[in-house]
Amino acid sequence: MLIAIGAGKVGDFYGTSEDGTCFREKRKMRQLLCSSVALYIAVILCAPLHAQDTVTVTNCPGQEPLPVLVQVDCSNVADPATRNFCQPFAENQACKVIPAYLKITGIHIENSCPKIKYTIYDKDKWPSKLSGYGGYTVGCNTQYMADVSVLYKSQIGPYDVHEILHIYLFSLGALPDSHILFGSSMAEATRLIGDNKGYVRWMTLLNSETNRMQAEFEKGTIKPEMQCSLAETYIDESLYLKDTNNAQQFYLKLVRNGKQDMVDAQSRFNRMFDVVSGGTAKPYLLSHGCPSF
Repeated sequence: MLIAIGAGKVGDFYGTSEDGTCFREKRKMRQLLCSSVALYIAVILCAPLHAQDTVTVTNCPGQEPLPVLVQVDCSNVADPATRNFCQPFAENQACKVIPAYLKITGIHIENSCPKIKYTIYDKDKWPSKLSGYGGYTVGCNTQYMADVSVLYKSQIGPYDVHEILHIYLFSLGALPDSHILFGSSMAEATRLIGDNKGYVRWMTLLNSETNRMQAEFEKGTIKPEMQCSLAETYIDESLYLKDTNNAQQFYLKLVRNGKQDMVDAQSRFNRMFDVVSGGTAKPYLLSHGCPSF
């Protein structure tokens, strides 16, 4: 059964814009991690189905056969030079990003998605129903604009740690926010896959944002309906900045269930934050608009 599990919308929390700029939420957020460096090209065993149009990765050097098949369909990309980036993108997803998120979350994504498919589009071929989005994930399938996926530049080449995280988080049951834990998880994944320059930018970004959020709370400028969500984001990111091991602790301490109850989700996540924080998160969350838990 395919279920919509999240998307990056222009101006939304951690969304990606059509011009290739990554954004976090609508409230005066900054541009996210889009800088240029060298392209990484690795040689692995893979089975292209249609030359450069579709790449399927089933094996990685030095690893057991992959439990998850990663397929990247670039048939909606016209430029052959751009299509050449589809293979390193697929390799990075299969051989780096998926192992990193398994370590962080403990979630075996193959239980829900034995195959993950990315469909890449040129900007002028982007589906009109997704206007305003740079990437969109439903079930095990992601649609992505080329500018913010296969053309994403880093020291290890193109990769995605955003849309694939929606698939992992879906395994946690109901979420109080579709992008909860994204700050710590994406930063830690960037570190684990070896994008060191990207990781430095993440840490700088999280430091800046936690300071900004705290200042806005103190000034009383945050709308009541946004306070709990931002307080959870603040706790997530500040605990990660304090100890990067907390990225894994969040998932270890979270009580998981299949309920799609938002009240239950809010309580489960906030209890987890309190446990990981050693009891300091609860008074902060309660004083910033979160319901009792």
